[in-house]
Amino acid sequence: MWSDGALGKIRAPQGYFIDLASEEVACSAGVLLSDHNIHTLSKRYEIDGLDGLQRGELETVIRPEDFEDAVLNLRVAIGNLPDTKMGQFVVMDAAMALSKKGADPLKIAEAYMAVSESGKYTSLTGEATEQIITLSGEEPLHVYEFLVAISEMQQRKMNFLYGRVKRKEWDGAVALDQLFEGEHIPDDPNVYLDQRYIDFLARNSEDFGQIHWRNFERLTTEFFHRQGYEVDLGKGTKDGGVDVRVWTDKESKAGPPLMLIQCKRYKDVVGIETVKAFWADVHLSRAE
Repeated sequence: MWSDGALGKIRAPQGYFIDLASEEVACSAGVLLSDHNIHTLSKRYEIDGLDGLQRGELETVIRPEDFEDAVLNLRVAIGNLPDTKMGQFVVMDAAMALSKKGADPLKIAEAYMAVSESGKYTSLTGEATEQIITLSGEEPLHVYEFLVAISEMQQRKMNFLYGRVKRKEWDGAVALDQLFEGEHIPDDPNVYLDQRYIDFLARNSEDFGQIHWRNFERLTTEFFHRQGYEVDLGKGTKDGGVDVRVWTDKESKAGPPLMLIQCKRYKDVVGIETVKAFWADVHLSRAE
């Protein structure tokens, strides 16, 4: 790798930038992207700087700010961020908005820096926030708005520019390929499909039909769970054709389910025999 500080450019093998982009997204968004994922998303969203990169001996030159923009575009592409605004501009916009409300964002920023550099706090605890309010002399609501912007800036910053995070902070990244290649079981037993996958599908609806069949069942279960229903996800195989059982609430779960659900892909032909068999399940279960 070669860096020209005067021109602010980095020359390195193309594979280096692929790995660095994958690491940045894993650290900040918790989603592990493969080479194929990066290539597909770069083509789909026309992400300059990453589109067309291949592994091998061929080198390329990228400015750090262009790479930062490319990573932010990747995070937007997977549904992790609403836009590609760089973190410093988030804070600047918040400061301008506070000024229009009659607040003094400079006082808040100075108080924030004083508290941060005091060494007394490792995070923005309630006590730290109260100290920032006291030092700045500004309205608590205005201080909270500024701190939200600071938090947003931290979420958007590039680790390769501002120092690496500890590996333990991003070991929980989910592989995007897992959404398509096999069942992903979240660590939390009360979650049926990871929010990061749902964010991706919300942004990339064209990939919906390609997700693994079991993850589609999990997505269906998650939907009804979030609507406040009690749910049971079937075993996936040898479940008698019933993928999800739904009850109105915990009390009703002791009795017949409100509904039974069998998941099918649009591309599959659902024959009359399947419908008859499923109706028999509904009847035998006394589901509504």
